[in-house]
Amino acid sequence: MKIDDDAGPIGGSGKVVEADETYIGRTSTPRFSKQRGERPYIKRKGPQSKNPVVALVERGGEVRMFHVENATAANVRDVLVRNVDRASALHTDESKLYTETRKEFADHRTVRHSAKEYVRYEAEGIVHSNTVENVFSVFKRGMTGVYQHCSEAHLKRYLAEFEFRYNRRTKLGFTDAMRASAVIRGAEGKRLTYRRTNEAGHA
Repeated sequence: MKIDDDAGPIGGSGKVVEADETYIGRTSTPRFSKQRGERPYIKRKGPQSKNPVVALVERGGEVRMFHVENATAANVRDVLVRNVDRASALHTDESKLYTETRKEFADHRTVRHSAKEYVRYEAEGIVHSNTVENVFSVFKRGMTGVYQHCSEAHLKRYLAEFEFRYNRRTKLGFTDAMRASAVIRGAEGKRLTYRRTNEAGHA
């Protein structure tokens, strides 16, 4: 279900791309900071002990999700400039992660969640990040209710599955048969195992 790595950027002139970040699961990699020195975050509660995920959604189009080591302005910028057309209008919340990066795109609009603002109507259109937040909602509900647990090592595979589902949804003209066909094509020449079959413990 992995999206083609050679796919071009999403968005473009006249299009809106929503960006946001969330945190999920428990990280297996210790997190450090300049302030804390060698004391890791891994034993603490809150976002610092979870896996950061950045998502980009073209409104009415596709989504791309990425597991990043740390949700920093530099890492978020790298994801944005590699995957979003610079002619796009960028919609985000008021996070400081986008303060500088927003200048590299045609337009940038924010909603102030701290002021309980979630949608704003302007002459240029509706400003919100509800689409990307909906993607996160479906992803987290699926991880909690269906898979129940996901290690950091395999998070990228789960993200690929939820990308596949969203990008081939009925609204974009896909049927069950088309989705099944896409999965079969994607599986060609691949075999997923934890170890080689001749190294299995009970072979």
